[in-house]
Amino acid sequence: MPQGVSGAPATFQRVMEQTVGDMNFLEVLVYLDDLIVFAQTIEEHEVRLLKVLDRLREEGLKLSLDKCQFGRTSVSYVGHIVSADGIATDPSKVEAVVSWPRPQTVTELRSFLGFCGYYRRFVKDFSRLCQPLNELLRGNFSRSGSKKQNPDSNTSSKIYLKPFEPFGSRWSDVCENVFQELKTRLTQAPVLAFADSKRPYVLHVDASLDGLGGVLYQNHDDGLRPVAFISRSLSPPEKNYPAHKLEFLALKWAVVDRLHDYLYGAIFEVRTDNNPLTYITTSAKLDATGHRWLSALSTYNFSLKYRPGRKNIDADSLSRRPHSSLSLDGEWQEISAPGVRALCQGMSVRKQESFPFHPCDMRGGAQMFAVPNVYCQTTVVTSEQFPGLSFSDLQAAQKSDSCIGEVWLAVFQARPAGNLLSNHPDIRVLKREWEKLKVDRGLLYRTVTFSDQRVRRQLVLPRQFHNDVLKFLHDQNGHLGFEKTYALARDRFFWPRMKLDIEKYCKLCE
Repeated sequence: MPQGVSGAPATFQRVMEQTVGDMNFLEVLVYLDDLIVFAQTIEEHEVRLLKVLDRLREEGLKLSLDKCQFGRTSVSYVGHIVSADGIATDPSKVEAVVSWPRPQTVTELRSFLGFCGYYRRFVKDFSRLCQPLNELLRGNFSRSGSKKQNPDSNTSSKIYLKPFEPFGSRWSDVCENVFQELKTRLTQAPVLAFADSKRPYVLHVDASLDGLGGVLYQNHDDGLRPVAFISRSLSPPEKNYPAHKLEFLALKWAVVDRLHDYLYGAIFEVRTDNNPLTYITTSAKLDATGHRWLSALSTYNFSLKYRPGRKNIDADSLSRRPHSSLSLDGEWQEISAPGVRALCQGMSVRKQESFPFHPCDMRGGAQMFAVPNVYCQTTVVTSEQFPGLSFSDLQAAQKSDSCIGEVWLAVFQARPAGNLLSNHPDIRVLKREWEKLKVDRGLLYRTVTFSDQRVRRQLVLPRQFHNDVLKFLHDQNGHLGFEKTYALARDRFFWPRMKLDIEKYCKLCE
């Protein structure tokens, strides 16, 4: 594969996932060219390792022996140390921070903060700690021992955007202390626990005028261990919310928007320092927005517990730390069952192979049973499929059709169209297409070249299948309009007055 192609990483990732197939997430993790095989015992690990090696050999993929590690209890993986205890920072990567020179320009500071940001979930109050450096990036800076200046005031610092302009006196003692503190904290970062679906979760949430924050814990033998730290800023309208509504927003955002993958289907406890929030599921009077949020939370199994603010320091500090501007990209979207059905059918009928449909290899990709049962609340989506027909079935249907049967025989015997004496309207239409008709492997096809030079071989469809095809192409694809339904049909089939039949079907569709 050539280097530098924008689609190369995604293509390579897809190839690797197809290679390991149903082992993905169950026995092996794949990230581009990095594979990590895991197991509970050395015997089980050996079996899984041999399976992975067999899959790689079948696909003709080779491993670099110098980069392989076998039988390890901990391993370096994508910049982290993964072990039975959890996930930690990789000392070999963090060493680069220890010797990092003091940034002199905006570009150098962004590079430093970007590197540290990769490990931000290991540093408590990361954004609060980085506030002086973030202000420096925005053109505001704090003198030693002073608060942030107002950029609109006459005493505010110069607003600059030049990426290579030296900081000079803007780099204060506060910035230097933060710079050194970041280095220290990264080298002393804690180990985050793995999420275990069999253990109970505890979620601490809090909100302030600076933002929303939350910490997800799990009970282990040595007490509560952090699994994830989350926080975000407030949008301009949210800054006008009263305190109780901000706390409710923090709960809904943490559970539904950020920690859904952890908490959906699990039993967990939410701890908050806002006592009125504990009554939202019982006696609280809610407005329309509150009812929508409560409806979204109703699919989760949790209890609310009041926790005084002096004991809610972890989530409180995350909610009060500075944030970058709020990004609304990448939010989850719920798709209804008819929508899923239409999307799946759409992918099926848009195949370039017109007819017949061939089975595809389902080995690639992660399997449904790779997800723990505790997270699964299955919604069964059924769909009526176009019946699979063999060549012999289609041959019999064409030959028995009152119009197509006579044409099929004449084309098969290479007789001219003039030998057909019937005046049936459908036969007259087929006679006009005589030069485009051909019998191949016992089936009658029409070959046509469209205006965009695409050549299509259309199956001449017997009348008994017209409604089935229209229902499959129109109804099961989200009730497409006439033009799209007709485009899908003519790529695959042909019958006399097909365009009129499709137009009538779409108009009568309820």
